[in-house]
Amino acid sequence: MFTEEMYVVLESTAKDETFLTPLELQAKLVEYLTGTEICLTPDLLALPDVESRARYLMTTGCELQLANGGYLQWYAVRLEK
Repeated sequence: MFTEEMYVVLESTAKDETFLTPLELQAKLVEYLTGTEICLTPDLLALPDVESRARYLMTTGCELQLANGGYLQWYAVRLEK
């Protein structure tokens, strides 16, 4: 049996990976999208708000390049019970 989908998240500023629920990952993406200078691609700019951009990134991507040369990467995983 497997539990619900989780995400393993890698941050250039952290040594270890973190496991987040979908809602936690969305909140982290919103935090990065609002708190740092990121050059948004045209597909992200077309979306109306930061929450929509975070959801779009979760479903279509796995990495967010940060202005300081860093990154945030996420991968969907299923954890065994």
